[in-house]
Amino acid sequence: MLPGARNKLEDARTILQQLEGVTDFPAFRSLFNSFLSAARAITYALQKDAKKLRGFTEWYAEKQAQMTADDLLRFIHDARIEDFHKGRHALDSFTYIHHFSPEEAGPSPAPGALPVIGAEGAFWIVDEGTPRERRIPIKAGSFVTMIRIANPPRMHMGRVLERADPLSICRLALAYLENLVHEAESRFATD
Repeated sequence: MLPGARNKLEDARTILQQLEGVTDFPAFRSLFNSFLSAARAITYALQKDAKKLRGFTEWYAEKQAQMTADDLLRFIHDARIEDFHKGRHALDSFTYIHHFSPEEAGPSPAPGALPVIGAEGAFWIVDEGTPRERRIPIKAGSFVTMIRIANPPRMHMGRVLERADPLSICRLALAYLENLVHEAESRFATD
């Protein structure tokens, strides 16, 4: 009944599944920001799919007020705006090094590539100083990169969040949006 919203839910689920398997910060940040955009696309699609259904506009206005007042859902909204419109992201990272040497990093992926360790992890810097400069994650070594939300939400649906890590926040947001679409389908189902 709400095909656009259902398609956008699938997009968000796919991105979250990929996010759960990422091991380097740049890829995590990229997928996290993609999830934020996909989550917002669900509500856009829901509004488009259901705009002509009798009673939807009033029902959705109540849901919008609920989402605006919710700490976690407000975070998702604001973090998307920060990323999409301002080029900033909501994540912090820290790399803890137990032991690392350039020899552990393995062979250089390109001539002149340099191994570098920073807050976002260990990388080979390739084509440094050129328009094609990029970072290639180094997988070997005794280090771990921790990723967290810089200013995480504290509450969701009137409850204190037990976990405010990026994956938990995404899972909770997706669960809310799944229920929102399901409720709309159930409430406005036509014979």
